[in-house]
Amino acid sequence: MKPLYWIAIGLAVVVFTAAPPGKVDAAEVLGCLLVLVGCLRLVRAAPDLSLRLTLGYLAVLALVVAVVLSPPAARAWLDDADPALVWAASLPALGFQAALSHALGSRARAAGSRSGWWWHLAEAAILLAVVSNVLYDGAGWRWLYGVGTVGLAGVLLVIVLCALQGSAPWAGAVELSPRSSRGSSRRARRTG
Repeated sequence: MKPLYWIAIGLAVVVFTAAPPGKVDAAEVLGCLLVLVGCLRLVRAAPDLSLRLTLGYLAVLALVVAVVLSPPAARAWLDDADPALVWAASLPALGFQAALSHALGSRARAAGSRSGWWWHLAEAAILLAVVSNVLYDGAGWRWLYGVGTVGLAGVLLVIVLCALQGSAPWAGAVELSPRSSRGSSRRARRTG
């Protein structure tokens, strides 16, 4: 499977699932693990990817945070904690998505793909939500209420872009070598 497909599935599992009350949140851990697998495959498939080390560190850190916060007692503690702690717990995952959007947006634009603009839009939405959350909670700027929804839209855009652009060569998709494509055309002539 192509690297961005792993990331899209992992992010979808993290975003669209919730742990049942009183149970361990295995879905978020599984989703973060899928994202890490996709990140490792992406780095192998595209060794010239910018921010590859940062992406790896953020994916591992998001997985560690998911494991630590997966027990019900930890989630209950986080629900009662200061909003700054909730914000800090989301930073590795949001940072990974923003860095991924930046790296893939730059690669898409360099390859001449028009989707580079969409990747940068997702990056900007996620970063806007991260900064506005600090200003809302820390500086008391209550007029920023609801801007976090922009971040959710950015996360959803990353999932959609990973799913739609996963087969692009600039996105780390493995291309068929000329030898294997020549063999498949021979088989088509024999059967046709």
